[in-house]
Amino acid sequence: MSDFTLPTNIKQIGSIGDGLRIYVEDYVCTFLHQYAEAGGYGERLAFLVGRHLMIDGQPILFINGAIHGKHTEEYEGFLRFTEKSRDYAETVLDEHFPMMEIVGWMQSQPSYGTYLNQHYASYHLRQFRKAYQVMFVLDPIERSNAFYAPDPDARTPSERMTEASGYFIYYEKNTNMHEYMLANKSIDYTAASPTIIEKTPLVFSGTDEEPEDMPSDSYDYEDEPSLADYSRSSRYSMEPEEIIRRHQSEKAKRKAPATEHRRALNMVASLCAVLFVVTFIMGVGLVRNQDRINAMEQEIRLLNTGYRNLFAQMHAGELTPVFVGQDPPAQEDDYIALPTPEATEPPAEADATPIPTPQPTPTPELPSAQIPETYTIQYGDSLIGISMRFFDTADMVEAIMYLNGIEDPHHIVAGRTIALPRR
Repeated sequence: MSDFTLPTNIKQIGSIGDGLRIYVEDYVCTFLHQYAEAGGYGERLAFLVGRHLMIDGQPILFINGAIHGKHTEEYEGFLRFTEKSRDYAETVLDEHFPMMEIVGWMQSQPSYGTYLNQHYASYHLRQFRKAYQVMFVLDPIERSNAFYAPDPDARTPSERMTEASGYFIYYEKNTNMHEYMLANKSIDYTAASPTIIEKTPLVFSGTDEEPEDMPSDSYDYEDEPSLADYSRSSRYSMEPEEIIRRHQSEKAKRKAPATEHRRALNMVASLCAVLFVVTFIMGVGLVRNQDRINAMEQEIRLLNTGYRNLFAQMHAGELTPVFVGQDPPAQEDDYIALPTPEATEPPAEADATPIPTPQPTPTPELPSAQIPETYTIQYGDSLIGISMRFFDTADMVEAIMYLNGIEDPHHIVAGRTIALPRR
């Protein structure tokens, strides 16, 4: 086998995993599908012919041909090969497929999908004992197929046969299969029409009673017996519409838990989306409220600064306290600061005594020894307030600005340390 090479014109079906790799010739696939379709709603069996090779440590199975399952019989409701079937297959091997062997078998199950029947799985393990011999399950109604192979690592009897994750279809001139097909022209490969099936009453296994007829608009699929409740012979005599309807009912029952699970997942996903939207809206509201709070705090600071400046100017004599309609308040905070009106000369014809302008009371000046050399500006301070605090007058603002290089008296930075002038 040193000169053997793998086919180049291939098509991959499914995903290829570890273990046995299966290559099926395209003409063989076409033959098996036509052979299964020709059986209508009846099952059919066939032998798979090919070679098993080891290439670079990888087990590879080539299926180059197929042989009709002649002389099969029904036993306990299931089809099986007989001794005549195997003798016929050995004769065909010698005549049309030299240097090849039986590498598995095909079982068609119309309208059942690729579900592996446990009876046929046990039959495969009893009759096909080589590790590379496979079982090809084919549904000609749903146009689906799958390969099953023995699993040496299976822990339970139901897991002894596992489905192959994928396989290859390759294309080449298959002379052997073509000659075998020509030699068996008498076999009809035309798909059987489902309308020719004879309509007979359904017979339940284990009981002689017939099911009562029910209107189609009130039919309850939950109470309907599955196809497994009928004998195989009675299933062959069913109407095609009846088989398809019951098969769809079984599929709906199997899919019901998955549908409920998906519905629950969709509800949880929707709830999470709603919670996310609500949380996002609340977060945006909190950010906006925080911005409003910061703006209000800034306005309060500006008002506080303006109040301090106004109070300092009042002490400096720039504003004159005026009391409106009441006695002078006892405390300094109750003053209403208004601009001092300009002095005007009384009219010449009026004989009035001029009112003297009140002069600010001079405040004692602090000695230079009590004034610190530097001062750190606090939040809310102003140059007028600093001048009033240390010099009891607003006249030292220009001196503070000149000494510290400040150009704008209304723009000072909290935390900056400035020098205070000496008198």
